[in-house]
Amino acid sequence: MKYSILFFIGCMLNISYLYSQNKAAVPKKDTDFVCTPCGYDCDKINFSKGGMCKSCNMPLVKRSSIYFKTIEPSAICAYIKKHPSVVLLDVRTREEFEGKGDPDFGTLHNAINIPIQELESKLNTLKYLANKDIIVFCSHSHRSPRAAYMLNQSGFKKVTNMAGGMSVMKDELCMKINKSATLKK
Repeated sequence: MKYSILFFIGCMLNISYLYSQNKAAVPKKDTDFVCTPCGYDCDKINFSKGGMCKSCNMPLVKRSSIYFKTIEPSAICAYIKKHPSVVLLDVRTREEFEGKGDPDFGTLHNAINIPIQELESKLNTLKYLANKDIIVFCSHSHRSPRAAYMLNQSGFKKVTNMAGGMSVMKDELCMKINKSATLKK
């Protein structure tokens, strides 16, 4: 009995020590700053205060202000099938959306196109979608994280970014493929 109690106390002290060690390594979400999501590696760097990202020149924001989800391209078609009312927002240029870009990656069926350059000025007209499920995508997932962040900051609750963008999309079932599209196999 005596050894059982000592063993139990030892385990609790060990767990407490391990927890304190891990706690120190976990970023403090309220004080850590990160680059405004831009889809580049600088998104993963923690900063202790605000300012500008030296890599991409985007403002540094509190990590806690970034709360959109991410979905892999391999899961998109199944997700759309299960959630047919999801809003698909392509934030590429009109030329890319229409298949006039080089290369042409196609787009998703029923996607709407609002280029990232126009999104901020159109946020008020999109307020009716604030409680809708929205998947944002682009060609390489560099513009869509920024668009997802902008939507979140404007009150849109259910925003998801497609990781990798259309350039890595392989499932043609939910794609609208332009005549000139060259898909990567």
